[in-house]
Amino acid sequence: MTEDKNFEEILNKAKSLETIDFKSNDNFDYNEYYNLIEKIAKKNSTLKNEEAENLVKEFAEKIIDKDYVDDLNNKKESILDFIRKYDPNSDTIKNMSEHDVDKVYAISNYLVNSYIKYLNEMLFNFEFSNAELKFVNNTLTKSIEYNGDEVFNYVELYDNFWKNVKETYDKDKTKSTYVFKVDIKMILILHHLIKNYKVRGTTDEFKHFRNVLYRIAQTNKLFNAYNIIVERIKDDCKVWGAALDEVLRSKEEVVNIDEQK
Repeated sequence: MTEDKNFEEILNKAKSLETIDFKSNDNFDYNEYYNLIEKIAKKNSTLKNEEAENLVKEFAEKIIDKDYVDDLNNKKESILDFIRKYDPNSDTIKNMSEHDVDKVYAISNYLVNSYIKYLNEMLFNFEFSNAELKFVNNTLTKSIEYNGDEVFNYVELYDNFWKNVKETYDKDKTKSTYVFKVDIKMILILHHLIKNYKVRGTTDEFKHFRNVLYRIAQTNKLFNAYNIIVERIKDDCKVWGAALDEVLRSKEEVVNIDEQK
């Protein structure tokens, strides 16, 4: 409660920045306001990351294979464990040569890039009811118009996703639901192609359209949550890397002093 009150005071103080008359105010303390802005940005970033983490915990395993979710989490924790292991303030780093510190930094970059690559390869389990699948297929193949650009979007969607959907449905049209593995790019192309389609009234077609759009939105929201986590990890690594640079700079200063003696 006290923390919330303190943050509210920071927000109110920062808000006053918008009404300051900079022409006549000669005693403006820019350092004070900069510190306030920094605290707000840090708080907002923390809240954003917490929301993303909570979203992943709540929804990830509902539309992504559990093993994949676990692998992503393990990769994230591996990065965090690595930068903790090589704490810039530890004797381990202080006793390293510049060349060895560079090696440690290179390994951290590899771990982060590997995590991002694995994230971008993520496949979602996207579900259609029988009626929803028929609605989307009719919309894609019979209802919407394609200009020169959209033709190629549909071709890409068909080759990488919708061809499999149609073939699976044609083999057995009696199932109540169908689940397909699909990457985020195909989901976004599907949304792009059908989003401007119009339905009349709150008919069954309206309900099918709403359900599919909602599922697309939830999938995209989850993917964005993972990307927020990625950005936080990259920021942590950036701060860690800057601290490593500071250690190296201190080593160089010591060497220079010794050489001058």
